[in-house]
Amino acid sequence: MQIPIIHDGRRIGLLETRREGAYIRFEARCAFLSGVRRLCVFGGGGHAILGVMQPERGSLVLRRRLSRAAMRAFPETIEYAGFEERKVETPPPEQAVHPEEEPAAEESFFLTEDGARFLALPCALRRAAPGARVRELGGRSYLLFRTCD
Repeated sequence: MQIPIIHDGRRIGLLETRREGAYIRFEARCAFLSGVRRLCVFGGGGHAILGVMQPERGSLVLRRRLSRAAMRAFPETIEYAGFEERKVETPPPEQAVHPEEEPAAEESFFLTEDGARFLALPCALRRAAPGARVRELGGRSYLLFRTCD
């Protein structure tokens, strides 16, 4: 089955589904968009997160295989796919943050270090994570994941 990926009211890609035995295979490809993009499926007034899309050859892609048990959380009929929109709450005027007191951004970003490109994701680790690349940037901890460019 082919399902459109919709962003800002227009089709930017395609999500294909097919049955593989007891599993459902999802393969999505769309135009490259910056930032971390969580692909969701929508239908019947509900939605479910399929996963985070990865950059590949100038596009964003996602390949995922889910069991029937995992599919129970999904809408019965998938109408379209799109990206999870984060709600940004604006503080009331009396609690507004002054620019000089503004906290570090909660968003992820790409970083180049020692000639390699990394995706930096904000984190708050409860204990040491052996083997993980953790960096303090702007007073905040970030996990670094090497990207394949």
